[in-house]
Amino acid sequence: MKSIVIKSIAFIAACTAITSITCLANEPSNKKETGTEAIEENVQQALKQHGEKAQSLAIEQDELSADVQDLIDEQTDAEVIGILREIEVIMADATDLLEQKNTGGATIATETEVIEKIFEAAKKKQQNQKKDGG
Repeated sequence: MKSIVIKSIAFIAACTAITSITCLANEPSNKKETGTEAIEENVQQALKQHGEKAQSLAIEQDELSADVQDLIDEQTDAEVIGILREIEVIMADATDLLEQKNTGGATIATETEVIEKIFEAAKKKQQNQKKDGG
């Protein structure tokens, strides 16, 4: 379960990093371009890179969802299974947002919710193991 938490935290960091779109260069790449044209080109290039990274993160998010399914299959505690199923739904929401190239606050909040739920599931599993004498 720790590896999913670490992957989710890294995922949020990646989402946060691509949230800000800035111009890639201060000066025009072609001296014939005006400042406005160069800025527009840089913004278009940044948007393209943003979209590509968002799609890459959507794929990674989907793979993390598969990891959660594996965790569900391994569990015997109904409460932990319930929390993990909630995590699956929230992760699907995050994947949908990323597929729409949305890496803003809603996506970050969704990923944060995933981490909180993973922590809740891990805590519940630990409590149940202590209660069962394990």
